[in-house]
Amino acid sequence: MVLKDNDDQLVLLAERLPQLVWFTGPDGYHDYFNRRWYNLTGMTAEQCRGDGWKSAVHPEDRPHVDVRWRQALQDGAQYEAQYRLRRADGAYCWMLSRGLAHRDPDGRITRWFGTCTNIDAQKRAEDALAQLEEQHRLALQAARLGTWSIDLATNTAVFDAATCGLMQIPPDRAKGMDLEDIIALIHADDREAMRKGIAAATDARADGYYQLEYRIPLPDGEVRWIRARGKAYFVGEGADRRAVRLSGVLNDNTRQHALEEGQHLLTRELNHRVKNLFAIANGMVSLTARGAKDPKEMATALRGRLGALSRAHELVQPPSSEKDRKGGDIALGQLIEAVLAPFKETHGDGIVLEGPDIRVGSNTTTALALVFHELATNALKHGCLSEPEGRLSVRWAQEDDMAALEWTETHGPPIEEAPTFEGFGSQLTQRSITGQLGGTLEREWRREGLCVHMAFPLDRLAN
Repeated sequence: MVLKDNDDQLVLLAERLPQLVWFTGPDGYHDYFNRRWYNLTGMTAEQCRGDGWKSAVHPEDRPHVDVRWRQALQDGAQYEAQYRLRRADGAYCWMLSRGLAHRDPDGRITRWFGTCTNIDAQKRAEDALAQLEEQHRLALQAARLGTWSIDLATNTAVFDAATCGLMQIPPDRAKGMDLEDIIALIHADDREAMRKGIAAATDARADGYYQLEYRIPLPDGEVRWIRARGKAYFVGEGADRRAVRLSGVLNDNTRQHALEEGQHLLTRELNHRVKNLFAIANGMVSLTARGAKDPKEMATALRGRLGALSRAHELVQPPSSEKDRKGGDIALGQLIEAVLAPFKETHGDGIVLEGPDIRVGSNTTTALALVFHELATNALKHGCLSEPEGRLSVRWAQEDDMAALEWTETHGPPIEEAPTFEGFGSQLTQRSITGQLGGTLEREWRREGLCVHMAFPLDRLAN
């Protein structure tokens, strides 16, 4: 070591410091390391002199160290670098190296003094935290969840990128957005529920759990259903207990909401169909009993009519899978005749079907059959098919790329006025025509009987 006499006190101090200590000349030539350096690296003083010490630095970190050290020598500014240093056992540990220049009264640099602090435990903790955060991010991504947190003292919320996308929040506001501005983004009908939900979760007497489902209007006019769950964090005890933060996750629940609505609608639809079947069967029993000469004749006639009803029901039951939807197309007349077969048993020539050969695809058969089945059921309960003398005319025609159809009932109970209430069956019919088939349906309540006007695009019928 080439040290001046006035360095002796610095050396004594350096040997007692817990860090690795080094000195250099004004040109950056390393000429001193304390004993802790040699003990850690296993190197000798000769091996470390000048730039020799760099052989203990991890090869991947040397370019970074060289850039930082050259910049410090050039500017005379503080030197700082993090790098991996090889220990005597061959393993590497992370070091934080810092150096300061000592200047004479004229401002010239006379020496550099520096230390190396072992930060290996800190770096390992940072790496573990980064790995944990990445696992957390991947888990949220896989579950399609976004995160959010509300500072209740300032009513300011922060979000991650996933939440910004789901909530239609501009990315530049992810780090801070007023709670009322967030509430303004959701559907007007759901805003009060959000306010009450947050208030309930953050009440000092509550358990802090928050759960809410609300809608976000989208630019295209659709709505996105969001399901949010969270937990409030409290400080203080007893009367001093108060919530300081509400944090949680949210996800897009639109598809699940649609499935639940579809399931609810399907349940209502099936219940409605079962009621209709009982109504039809009851009507058939009454009509058959009027014309039968004896119980045997009634049983034979009723058996045939119920058999026809069973075959018609096959056309209107909801398909349980895509496999059930597939099959060849049929003529529109065949479809209507199959649905009305049970009623022709009781009304014979009183039911007239007339129209050209228009093909109905397998994907639309069920929806269209349901419409005719619903109309026939209502005719049996309230209209022309409830009377032996009732008449039903179903006529259709092709007009350019449309199919027009008229369902006309006569000789049934007179209609005094149009009904003011629309039942589920009427809603179901309307939904099938306008939604699934892309057509139109209008009811004309004539005194002599109902007349229904329908129109369908031919390509929707075929497909």
